[in-house]
Amino acid sequence: MMLYGGIFGCLSPILSISAFLSYKSPFIYPKDERHAVERAKLALLTDKSGGATDLDNGERQSDHLIMMIAYKKWEKILRENGSNAAERFCKSYFLSSSVMYMIRDMRVQFGTLLADIGLIELPKNYQNGGKWKDQLDSWFSDTSQTFNVYSNHLSVVKALLCAGLYPNVAATEQGISEKDLNSLRQSAGPTTDDSNVWFDGRRVVHIHPSSVNSNSKTFQHPFLVFLEKVETTKVFLRDTTITSPYSILLFGGSMNIQHQTGLVIIDGWLKMAAPAQTAVLFKELRLTLHSILKELIRKPQTANIAENNVIQSIVHLLLEEDKPTR
Repeated sequence: MMLYGGIFGCLSPILSISAFLSYKSPFIYPKDERHAVERAKLALLTDKSGGATDLDNGERQSDHLIMMIAYKKWEKILRENGSNAAERFCKSYFLSSSVMYMIRDMRVQFGTLLADIGLIELPKNYQNGGKWKDQLDSWFSDTSQTFNVYSNHLSVVKALLCAGLYPNVAATEQGISEKDLNSLRQSAGPTTDDSNVWFDGRRVVHIHPSSVNSNSKTFQHPFLVFLEKVETTKVFLRDTTITSPYSILLFGGSMNIQHQTGLVIIDGWLKMAAPAQTAVLFKELRLTLHSILKELIRKPQTANIAENNVIQSIVHLLLEEDKPTR
């Protein structure tokens, strides 16, 4: 995911999300205040302080994007107004201040590792002075850098999340092949609620109550990626992001193109409608993307990969897919 973050020019959001996934969620749940925390998460998406956020409903259906936005706002407040203001921000949104500082350190560590392999270039003399961590984190956040050229395109960030988390994927009935759906329905038995039922390919699964998607009744797409499964009274999916068909076509598993029906089956069970022409294009894009990655691993370069024609074509496809239909 971090390699793709550098290649696709959205390194800063991917560094934040990678750090949270490697460590833990920044949200604190005081006793009996779960609803207040959920309200605070949604408020983070609409609060204009610390960096404006103008997300449509589809982009709000992601725990990972909320974590990324929380860090972005915290970092801006810390840099411009100091640690006391950053502490107040954390209290207002039920965020752990110590987790945020740890995420900053991890972002710097991850970013430095990418520089060590030659994917990005660090600023000259970055270690001069005592505040090099702050300076380096600001450098990784700088949207004028070539490695951040698409950082504000959240559909690209979500596609890279799919690349990083796949095959941790679940689908509603609309996203499952007919054959698999019939056997899943039989094994699931009657479902008690009328909301969308999610399957992981083997059984019914449920979005964890701590997820921003747990109370949603309608979803932008019939697919989601998740960090982990936990089993208590039910099988729950933690930290979820609704993901698009194009993301799965690009970064999912084996692809079976059914030319007559205009369907594509991924990994034998995930179904999406796509003209054969489109599916073949994605198959070619996958191969080209793999060869770019292979070449990059063989011969790391700090040239602006995000300006590569193939990368630009993929970004264009992801942005077109996320445009609201009128």
